[in-house]
Amino acid sequence: MLILRPIAESDLDALVDLARQLDSLNLPSDRDFLERRIDASLRSFAAAQRDGGANGGATRQDWRKAVYVFVLEDTAARRGVGTSTIIAKQGVPDAPYFWLAVTSEERRSTLLDRRFVHSKLHLLSTEDGPTEVGGLILDPAYRCHADKCGKALSIVRFAYISRYPERFERDVIAEMLSPFEESGENLLWNAFGAKFTGLAYREADRLSARSKQFIADLFPRDPVYSTLFPESVQATIGKTTAAAAVAILEKVGFRYLHQVDPFDGGPYYGAARNAISSVRDRRRLVLPGLPFEGIVPAEGTLALLSAEGQLGFRATVVPLDPEGAPLVSKACREALGVAAGDEVLVTPLP
Repeated sequence: MLILRPIAESDLDALVDLARQLDSLNLPSDRDFLERRIDASLRSFAAAQRDGGANGGATRQDWRKAVYVFVLEDTAARRGVGTSTIIAKQGVPDAPYFWLAVTSEERRSTLLDRRFVHSKLHLLSTEDGPTEVGGLILDPAYRCHADKCGKALSIVRFAYISRYPERFERDVIAEMLSPFEESGENLLWNAFGAKFTGLAYREADRLSARSKQFIADLFPRDPVYSTLFPESVQATIGKTTAAAAVAILEKVGFRYLHQVDPFDGGPYYGAARNAISSVRDRRRLVLPGLPFEGIVPAEGTLALLSAEGQLGFRATVVPLDPEGAPLVSKACREALGVAAGDEVLVTPLP
């Protein structure tokens, strides 16, 4: 069985292996960073369960700095085979959130009878930013699994947000990876960021995990015409290699924000929290007295079933009957730590 749950200390080795496949800002291939990330996640999940989702008063600081890391566990293999993350808030007074706004400017010469539309990049920041979802990576062996593992890893974040909406911002974003050269170099950084910081991409990426102040200190404050860059660089701005992840996000309501990452030019997608279909359309149900023991339909609709039971937060993919009710077996109930009469959430898979 495949179960989605909060990451545990025992998942460190699996997380390090998964991070090597992504090596992004949210999931760098850095064992020390990942140890700290697991510790932060454990404290965040514990605080959410303890406080019941409240984000006011004494718990406000905890809420703003919370990070939630999920792991997809193959219980038969007894190992983590995928992960995804929610960062409760990007942009606080001691760590602003930065992005490059992508705008355009039209210029025309009647004398020459020529018209140009120039693209511009403008560095902006805020100390009161959105919630971010990211850090999604799945073991390649599970990418064609019948349980739609990639979708489950993506949607579990929204199922959790819908359970504790008060612990997350009204706007949610996702930063998508941009194309990289085989050498690991990034064309936009080499043409832009490196010129103003004197740093190689990986050096800047690692430094930003500790502090992004150098961006505010050294990046130009005025808009920069990206049409001055070589065409090969322009072609990467706002582009991503994560087409499958984008497709899932678009199906639940995310749209391109015309914003890109200051480091690699990867596009930002976003949506209002309560407009995300996986948040808006989830259903609360009470488990019936008897578990499902019949034959699972071969071509049935799938949904994510989640609960905050005896084992803490758990989720798994289950089929739905023709009326839309989840078919929950005894093994599934045991894996989720729930029993008859317990409340569960049913979140559609896009």
